[in-house]
Amino acid sequence: MKRIEGFYLPGMSQRQVFLFFQTVHRLMEMIHDSKLQPKLRYFSNAIMTFDAALKSIPDNHLAEKISAENNNRDKAFEVICEEADILLIENNVFGQKLKNILSSYEDLPLKTNEEKIGMFNNFIAELENLIGEEDSIDDIKLLDHVSLLKRSNWAYKQYLEAYKIELTGKCLTYETLRTRKEAEETYKDVVEFINAMLIYNGDAEYGEIIDQINHLIHKNRKVEQEIKQAIYVQSHS
Repeated sequence: MKRIEGFYLPGMSQRQVFLFFQTVHRLMEMIHDSKLQPKLRYFSNAIMTFDAALKSIPDNHLAEKISAENNNRDKAFEVICEEADILLIENNVFGQKLKNILSSYEDLPLKTNEEKIGMFNNFIAELENLIGEEDSIDDIKLLDHVSLLKRSNWAYKQYLEAYKIELTGKCLTYETLRTRKEAEETYKDVVEFINAMLIYNGDAEYGEIIDQINHLIHKNRKVEQEIKQAIYVQSHS
């Protein structure tokens, strides 16, 4: 006998659980049972209330900061490359050494924004060692952009980590907690009703719908694991 599988809802992020509720509700609406309809209406109302609580939180502030710092560090790196070319034309020894370091980072623009974090840190460390070996560096523009690159790469990493924490649902408000709990409870109530209905009436009529709901559950379990893995890797990098 088919049944809707259990799912650890608290393990899902705020956005993830909202989208799950929204999609699973549409699937459940395809079950035409008069006794189920009042429960589905309660579920729908709980979802809309949860959505209103989520929309009251600006969700683009970190994304904007991540994008800004990513652009800042890319621009700083470009200027450092340009300064290296100028110094090389002038037969500057420091410029040649800088160019040699840069040759190890030619594929940096092809890396993902997250992969760049470690590469930029390595580049900055090599560059600071090189600068420390020189008696004097007259190129103030170069020094300024090394500092900008270091600051922007650090800020990018901090904002990215904060964003990942937000994705796990740790950045919450009272309203999102309250409305999410109500939506979770109504979801469980609907699932219990449908599973009981399948026991008494059989799954022949709605077996395909149950399969789709369970497929959605499996997909969200996978997303949850991917988020946890990304956070683990980031915290140990």
